[in-house]
Amino acid sequence: MRTCIALLAVALAACGRDPRRSGPAPLAVQDVLGGGAAPGFLRATEPPQLVFPRDHGAHRGFRTEWWYVTGNVDAANGRRFGVQLVFFRQGLAAAAEPRTATLAAHELVLAHAAVTDVDGGRHHYAERLARAAAGLGEVVGPDEREPFRAVCADWSMRAVPGGDGFLPLELRAGDGGAFAFTLRLDAGKPIVLQGDRGLSQKGSERGNASIYYSLTRAPLTGTIEVDGVRHEVRGLGWLDREWSTSALAADQVGWDWFSLQLDDGTDVMWYQLRRRDDTVDPWSRGCLVAADGTVTRLEPARMAATPQGTWAAADGLARYPARFRLVSTAPAFDLEVLPLVADQELQVAVRYWEGAVAVRGTRDGRPVQGRGYLELTGYTLPR
Repeated sequence: MRTCIALLAVALAACGRDPRRSGPAPLAVQDVLGGGAAPGFLRATEPPQLVFPRDHGAHRGFRTEWWYVTGNVDAANGRRFGVQLVFFRQGLAAAAEPRTATLAAHELVLAHAAVTDVDGGRHHYAERLARAAAGLGEVVGPDEREPFRAVCADWSMRAVPGGDGFLPLELRAGDGGAFAFTLRLDAGKPIVLQGDRGLSQKGSERGNASIYYSLTRAPLTGTIEVDGVRHEVRGLGWLDREWSTSALAADQVGWDWFSLQLDDGTDVMWYQLRRRDDTVDPWSRGCLVAADGTVTRLEPARMAATPQGTWAAADGLARYPARFRLVSTAPAFDLEVLPLVADQELQVAVRYWEGAVAVRGTRDGRPVQGRGYLELTGYTLPR
């Protein structure tokens, strides 16, 4: 289909090419995750019967899949950083379709990495793309033969020896002298199955859904280097795992996604799906994870994520909310979500804003604060 052809055209140039420099306008999120025909691929239609660690690995029957880690960490001197590393597996053709050439591939591996230097007021990011062929990129394991690893060129996400085949994870990425990190993500709170036992329905059409689970509070330690200076860091990470073939309906243009870790041990996830007419889609969903791991579902009738102000990219091609107020009536919380650096946009193949945020407000009437990540998609403007 058109999306896969466009992604393949970018990847064929070379793993590591930066699409910010030249070429066509970035893809819209609807191009990549929209519904429609996808012959040979499965669609998410029923709650899955997940088995771990097996299901931490790839699900090649589905077209799109990701392993997504974000986190907020601090150096010993108090310097604050946000970090992001995500690997995408994008199917180009169903696994049963024969492809025999040396560089032929059934899928692409794409990766985004970013470091927000909060106290330096800078956001560094880069992108890698590779065909899953000839050793350019791969996602393998975990199984009885080998532990999990996702690789794209010089970046990787690998299971640490001695774990369960997936956790702990070692994360490695960098971009020249601008930034680099080597981090370890350990198990924390239990796995949270999002939606209906892991089936996250995104619209009324059967199959416009994903399989989705999260680790909402996981220790994150290691080193981050920015501008040639290395920092030992520690803090909290968040892992999201999701796979699907079609997720967004034709009238859905993007989402606002919150992953917040509060100082009372509570974690909040909320994704607000947006329609073309600027209204909130009723299939928006989320959850609150208590300090003891108890999960309470969040429903749109009791939630409001209200954007406040705007931030515009320097080139004028995207405009995003500057901050949010996130309110729930049951369970009760009222939170301000404030970017730690205003410009945390990634101008990559699918342009979006994602970055570290501060949180302050109340939960059950008591003051709370915290940190987290915010992702904003579908805010690009026509050229």
